[in-house]
Formats: sequence, C-alpha cells, structure tokens
Amino acid sequence: MSTNYLDVHSYEWHVVVNPNACEGKCLKLWNEVSGLLSLRNIKWVLHQAEATGKGMEIASQLCTEGHRHLLVVGGDGTLNEVVNGIFQSGVDTQEVYLAVLPLGRGNDWARTHHFPADNEENVRIFDKGQFMRHDIGLVKTFQNGSELDRRYFINIAGFGFDAEVIYDVTHNRPRFLGVSVYILGLLRTVLRYRSRRVRVCAPGFDFEGKSFLMVAAICQYNGGGMRQAPMAVPDDGLLDLVLIPKVGLLTVFANIGKIFSGEHIRSIKGIRTCRADRIGIVASDPFRGEVEGELLPQGDYRVEALPRALNVLTALD
Repeated sequence: MSTNYLDVHSYEWHVVVNPNACEGKCLKLWNEVSGLLSLRNIKWVLHQAEATGKGMEIASQLCTEGHRHLLVVGGDGTLNEVVNGIFQSGVDTQEVYLAVLPLGRGNDWARTHHFPADNEENVRIFDKGQFMRHDIGLVKTFQNGSELDRRYFINIAGFGFDAEVIYDVTHNRPRFLGVSVYILGLLRTVLRYRSRRVRVCAPGFDFEGKSFLMVAAICQYNGGGMRQAPMAVPDDGLLDLVLIPKVGLLTVFANIGKIFSGEHIRSIKGIRTCRADRIGIVASDPFRGEVEGELLPQGDYRVEALPRALNVLTALD
C-alpha cells in the first residue's frame, strides 16, 4: 500500500453530514465530533445533506468551486453520494482528498480500512493525515445496447441475490434498525429468489449459466459486515469478482455465517473468483444490480476499475 501524509491543519475541510442518518442521531453525533475537531485546531465548514442525492449535489458543487478537501461524517450511503459527486464534477479527482469519520449503521467500507467504533480515536486518525490512492469502481448500465446510467462506487457493487436483498429492504423497511434490517431482508429474499442465467466475461474469465450472486469489489465488506470479497485490496487497480453459481436453500443457510467470516470462498462448491480491471454482465432475464445499497436500473452491466483515482483517508498500516 502506498500512502502519503497530509497536514490536515493547513486546510479548511468541507464536512458533509446527513442529519437524517441513524434515524436522526447523526447530527447529534456530529456535535461531538465537531468539538473533537476544534480541540485539534482543525478548520471545517458544515454542509447538511438533508435529502437523498443532496450529498452528491453538495460534493459536485464544492469541487466545481475549487475545493479539494472533503470530510464525510456518516455511513456508506453518504460516502457513496459524495464519491459520485466528486466524479460527476469533472475535476481531476487525484487532486481531491476525501476523509471519512464513520457514523452510520453498517460502515462496511470502514471495516476494510480498520476504522474503530470510537469517535475520538477516528478523529486522532484523521489528525494523523494518512491518505492512500484509492481505487474507484464504475458501473455502466445498458439497455438495448445504449448506456442508460453510470454509478461510481468505493466499496462493492452487487448483482443478483445481493441486489434483490437491497430491493426487499428498501420496500419493506421494518420499524427496528441495525444489521437486523439486512438479515431480515436476506431471509425473506432467500425464500423466493431464483437464480438467473447470465454471461459474465472478464480478461481470463468466462462464465455462462445460472448465477445466485456476484459482487465486483474494491473493498471487502458489505451488507452490515458480510466479508463477501475477503481478498480485495483497495489500491491494486483491480476489481475482485466473486460469483456464486446456482445453489440450493440448504447450501445458502449452511454458509450464511461463513459469508461474514469470508470462509464461503472455500466452502461453497463451484464458486468462481477472479481479479480484473473490467467485467461484463449480460442477463437473459431481468437482473438487479446495486452499489453501496443503492439500486441500479435493470439491464446489462459493465463494471470498470479506476486505479488509484482518489486520495482517501485510511487507518491501515
């Protein structure tokens, strides 16, 4: 891993907070974090992303105005919006420095980077100013051969079962919160989901058949702590593809726990993996995709790795 150190005290940081995250608790937590930043003489300006998509709009505008130092205080959803805003702004993304103080429920991206569940410790990590050139993923959605949509991601894009769980969670959100939201959606989805026939192509990799689930990963975790891509490295310039072929219910239930540890890579028969800079996915039936919990339009997909495209704070040694 190649890192560089930035004197974070020399810059004014534009903070993006979603006040509605964690059922309205994020803004209260930010008040604690802002005090810790001020104690370390770190300069900041607050921007509140109150509605879906607002984080993207704020980040794009800030970059267009010439700002290059952004701080996300929140979870994976806010981080995803800010990353997309940076790339949609059209600026040279290698000039941008992005720091994250994880305050969301899942914080899957933060798990790969070893951020602790402690605000004071995370502010200390920020104060240290260790940044890495982080890979970014890009998913392009095609319908009838024409590009319909594109979405950037800093963690994981999921297709098939993974995206169906997100669809279920989005449309059947229960009153209680936390990782149980995803687990409940997973259990509901596994009882009704049917594997889809797909063609998946990457340099040195070709699969045609029924697929239960696949992920294209920059980092290792999604779904509230599932280590779906345990070998992913966020600055190797490649996507980690993990494809689970059609499996029975017993196999799914037998391996749920192993997906959280990453052991499913060895325990599920027929699982396919590869590392590639681009992946093509063509499905014969409607096939859902998602990035960082945000559903993509249905269609065919092309996933690309953008090597070391953004300077991102890390706690990795």
